[in-house]
Amino acid sequence: MMVHFLFRRTLTAIFVFFGATFITYALMMLAPGDAALEIAMARYGDAVRADPATIQWIRQKEGLDRPMLAQYGSWLKHVAVLDFGNSLVEEVPVWTLIRSRFGKTLQLAVWAIGLALCLSIPIGILAGVKQGTWMDTMGVSVAVLGLSMPNYWLGLLLIIVFCVKLQWLPSFGRGDWHHLILPAITLGTGLTAYTTRMLRSAIIEAIHADYLTALRARGVGKRLVLARHILKNALIPVVTVVGLEFGMILEGAVITETVFAWPGLGGLMVSAVSNRDYPLIQGLVLFTAAVFVGINLIVDLVCLYLDPRIRLR
Repeated sequence: MMVHFLFRRTLTAIFVFFGATFITYALMMLAPGDAALEIAMARYGDAVRADPATIQWIRQKEGLDRPMLAQYGSWLKHVAVLDFGNSLVEEVPVWTLIRSRFGKTLQLAVWAIGLALCLSIPIGILAGVKQGTWMDTMGVSVAVLGLSMPNYWLGLLLIIVFCVKLQWLPSFGRGDWHHLILPAITLGTGLTAYTTRMLRSAIIEAIHADYLTALRARGVGKRLVLARHILKNALIPVVTVVGLEFGMILEGAVITETVFAWPGLGGLMVSAVSNRDYPLIQGLVLFTAAVFVGINLIVDLVCLYLDPRIRLR
């Protein structure tokens, strides 16, 4: 069964990689403007705008004058041998750029996920167990408030309060742990709210399950029922949500990294799209797809462990 599962996930991954890269390539090729001009300006400055010879040289050198399918096919041939090409602007290997930024985004993602779990798990458990009380009301209010605040608005608000007014924390860049606090809060707030709501709903559903009535009838204590049965079943949707959100954060939270000038994958993607750097964009899309597929596989395996009934499906 496990071999069949891994085989199906491998086929799915191939389709995901192919679809994501092809759609991205098509959208970039259909975007208005001259790609060769954008690349020349990013590489040599605005003065190159008056030099048609340089622009034409870049167009021919990078193969931008070829049909889209020919360019995409050539890129696929190189990827098949794990050659992601060079950035058209930086003129360095794409994988080198991704690797240099990946650690920074991973660091931010771990902080954001850790913050979200430290807050959402106790709040969600209390809201679910104490359904209908003031604790439940507070938990639901926190979830609604967190889901209602966009990242860009929350990030700017935190900068105004803690950086401009109070001057407690730095507003941009990467340094010691002080630089991580505000971006992590901004990135983790939405996940905190969503996880809190999911955990509360899952606990309420588990509390009213028939098997818990049988356990209570046999005299099993409330704490043992909560720890061994309710939480184990309630964590399944939470694991799924956290896994998906971790993938989204890890791929590069473009808005948050831009607001706080965090040098991660999000900022790299913004500059790549602005400069029409096709190899870098494709490399980032492929890397993002691989992250999603890998995290989804881990989430599925964790869910198999938490709920043995899933193995029968």
